[in-house]
Amino acid sequence: MEERVPTGIDGLDELIEGGFPKGSLILLAGNPGTGKTIFGMQFLYRGARDCGESGIYVSFSESVEVMFHNMSKVFGFEAKEKIEKIKVLDFTTVTEKGLPTVLEMILHEIAALNAKRLVIDSFTAMAQAFKEPIEARSILHNIFTKLVRQMGCTTLLIVEVPTGTEKLGISIEEFVADGVIVLKKEYHNNMLLREIEIKKLRGTRLRQQKFLFTLHKGFRIFPPFGTKKLGNPPTFEAQRGTKTHYPSGIPELDEILGGSGYPRGASVLYELGENVPLEALEAIIYPTAANFILRDRGLMIVPPIGFGPEEIREKIVSFTGEEKFDQCAKILVFPSPLVDTSKPYVMIWKDPAEEKLDPLENLNLYLEKAMELANKLGKNIFHILSTDNLNFLVWGVGPLASSAMGRSVIANKTGKDLMIYVALPSSSEMTKILTDILNMHFKLEERDGTIIFYGKKPKTNIFVIEPDTSRGCRVRLTPIV
Repeated sequence: MEERVPTGIDGLDELIEGGFPKGSLILLAGNPGTGKTIFGMQFLYRGARDCGESGIYVSFSESVEVMFHNMSKVFGFEAKEKIEKIKVLDFTTVTEKGLPTVLEMILHEIAALNAKRLVIDSFTAMAQAFKEPIEARSILHNIFTKLVRQMGCTTLLIVEVPTGTEKLGISIEEFVADGVIVLKKEYHNNMLLREIEIKKLRGTRLRQQKFLFTLHKGFRIFPPFGTKKLGNPPTFEAQRGTKTHYPSGIPELDEILGGSGYPRGASVLYELGENVPLEALEAIIYPTAANFILRDRGLMIVPPIGFGPEEIREKIVSFTGEEKFDQCAKILVFPSPLVDTSKPYVMIWKDPAEEKLDPLENLNLYLEKAMELANKLGKNIFHILSTDNLNFLVWGVGPLASSAMGRSVIANKTGKDLMIYVALPSSSEMTKILTDILNMHFKLEERDGTIIFYGKKPKTNIFVIEPDTSRGCRVRLTPIV
């Protein structure tokens, strides 16, 4: 089995069978500002810190001072502090005449330090010192692919891709290299999004080639949602709210919402894009539900069509315990022989397919049960309302839906409950109505298997929803920066 070198890039090794092949030449390409230098610095820094491997950073574009300053910002140490096992060679002023000497120095330092990692930043700048591209190609082929590989030194060759083009450097690099990785940045609805593409990697089976990443606290790649192995989370600790806000149960979401959570009386739309699993939404809203229940507040749920009360209860009970849930929660479902109506948390709708109903009859039934629960507990309620079910059971679409929705928002603002409307892709008409009425609107979308989360009202950056069982809330929202 081929020996692998840990990359030091969070989330990457598990995607490429444990790391880069030892002694390989990896081409790292991208437009300016895509994170290439941070990737290279982290490859060296983590190699020295975690693996005890010496490394060499060869700079043709940034001075030593700038390089150390940037590393200090990313990794949190003083810029002037010496990093053991990492040698920095500054060739920012080199000319064509000096290149043979430079190459000799690089090979000498690799041998002297027994360096196992080498970063050339950038080969594009180095190649520009030659008059003819063929000379740069010769250096690449003879020096880096032969001598460096023989010395067992895994090499990152950074290549600048001019903005607006996909051509990688001087054309030959991607064919000579053992691996080709391309970093990209784009703007999704004017919000920054970063993507890494592993175009090839020798001897490695790539199940997926494109992933999202962030430069938040270093270079970090996000695996597809739900692929992480989860352990046993610590106990969820309910947070005390304020006179004006309800905590979401998730620290990052509270910050997104202004610092203290949802405003009391808020009506909020959560819109799900295509291919977004409901588990991603549950990761966001179930900590809020648990916080309400553990503070002896009520919970009313109108689930998406096809979801039964037992599976919902099982997930929230893992935060709250059975007794608290059964006291504080109500789940409204269709009549069915599969549903045990004797359970204290089950409430049955009247089915419009079976009975002729006034359009507002089920709405009045819901309001009656919500009032009963609020009076019983003496506190406000958290409502989770799936629009596909409401469409069918209560409002339909059109003027009646707009009117009923508007009245419910006004009533909630006065009553100080918290209402979250869940809009599935199948509920496009209802989503349009809610978008016009509500002043808080968040969206979940799938991208490269990852689930992103962002605010449309108020407008926010893009965050990635990550399951995290090291926390009681079991989720983390990581910004893409």
